[in-house]
Amino acid sequence: MPKTTIKVRVKRWDLFNRECKAASMRRDDFLDRVLPGEITLLKKIAPCDIEGERWLKKTWIDHGCSKDTELRPVPILMSNAVIEQLNTVCMEKRVPRDAFIDCALSFFIERLYEAVIVIKNPRTTRDLVGQIADVLNDSREEVGNAEQQRFIAETVQEWWGRRNLEPLSDDFYKMRLSFDAARVTEEQAMLEALDLFSSDDPAATLARLEQDDSEAGSSS
Repeated sequence: MPKTTIKVRVKRWDLFNRECKAASMRRDDFLDRVLPGEITLLKKIAPCDIEGERWLKKTWIDHGCSKDTELRPVPILMSNAVIEQLNTVCMEKRVPRDAFIDCALSFFIERLYEAVIVIKNPRTTRDLVGQIADVLNDSREEVGNAEQQRFIAETVQEWWGRRNLEPLSDDFYKMRLSFDAARVTEEQAMLEALDLFSSDDPAATLARLEQDDSEAGSSS
C-alpha cells in the first residue's frame, strides 16, 4: 500500500499505538479499514468558510488538548482509495487533514479503551460490562434486585464520570471542525472574556493556556 505522512500529537499517537499493540492489531491496516467510516461522518458537516478555515488551521492544535501540542510527522500505509477519499473530503470541507485525523484518533482511543482491557484479560472487571457482571454475580442474600439495580446505576454513573465521552458524541466532528465567520467571532469573544485570546495572534491562546497550567502546577 502507498505511504502518506500525517502530523499527530505525540502523546495521543503513542497511546493509540499502545492500544493497537495490546489488541494485537496492525495499526495501519486498522486505520485503512475504519477511516472510511469516519470520513463518511465528516462529509455530513458544514464546510468551513474562508475565515473558519483560517481559524481552524491556527487553532486546532489548541482546541484538542492544550497539554499535548507537540506534533510528530508519522508515515502510515493506506490504500490509494482511502488516501484519495481522505484528501478529497478534507479539501471539500476546508478542514486540515491533520485536524481531522486528530479527532478520529480521539474517537478510536476512547472507543477501543475497554475493548483493549478485555482483550488483555477477558475476566477483568475494570470495564463497564465486567463491573455490571460483578454486581449481578453478587450472591449475598442481602443483595436483592433493588440493591442490584441501585449498584448498577451507581456503577454506570461512576464510569461516566471517569471517561471522556466527548469524542463519542454524534456532533464531535461538527463541534471540532466546522467553523464559519460567525462562529469564529463567537470563539474569539469567549476567549477574550476568559483573557485567553490575543486579537493580534490567535496562536497566543496556547502559550497563555500553558502558562496558566504551569502556574497552577507550581502553586499546588
